[in-house]
Amino acid sequence: MKNNIQKILCYIFLLFLFLANAYGNQEFIFNVTEVEIKEEGNKFIGLNKGTATSNDGIIINANTFEYIKNLNVLNAKGDVEIIDTVKDYIIYADDVTYFKNEEIILTNGNSKAIDNKGSKIYANTFEYKKNLDILNAKGNVEIIDTVKDYIIYTDDVTYFKSEERIITKGDTKAIIESKYNFKSKNVILLRNKMELSSSENTNIKDNKSQFYNLSNFKYLINDKKLRGEIL
Repeated sequence: MKNNIQKILCYIFLLFLFLANAYGNQEFIFNVTEVEIKEEGNKFIGLNKGTATSNDGIIINANTFEYIKNLNVLNAKGDVEIIDTVKDYIIYADDVTYFKNEEIILTNGNSKAIDNKGSKIYANTFEYKKNLDILNAKGNVEIIDTVKDYIIYTDDVTYFKSEERIITKGDTKAIIESKYNFKSKNVILLRNKMELSSSENTNIKDNKSQFYNLSNFKYLINDKKLRGEIL
């Protein structure tokens, strides 16, 4: 009897999987445990956790999915995990919308991004332009790199991943090598060169309680050289 029940459950699961794939228009392959098909096959709803895999290397794990076929838009909610196997990137959020035609991913709530070099970005929302390899983060942004030993706080940051360039917009605080505390605006971090700079007026405090007021500052992190115009 137990074996028969297991066979029936297995059959139902495979049926759901078949239906999900059939209505996914091959843009996504869905592996879910419960499914609803609405609007004459145009709307696919996946429930009770599952995975959506795109044809361009994106894997999305979530509690629920809603896919609109004619718009090629996928919404995922609840413990969402996005794995970009091509760009080697992982994104977490409460709510994600993937505009597949435009290759744009929007997140909302508890957003976190992890790259393959150990850097983590936390924010309220992300806009990830997959084809351009650009991530914009907004709202209580925190960037942590434990390998390079820096932390950046701001409300708006754009990460040009292929160039390893980070640009903040507005007020920015940074802690570099647990030694320097920077308070500035519109900061640029070149990760390959490990160079932090801004043309704005900047207040700097080191771990020996020394203060610096500079404009057009540049800190060469690897060389431990600080340059700028004294105010």
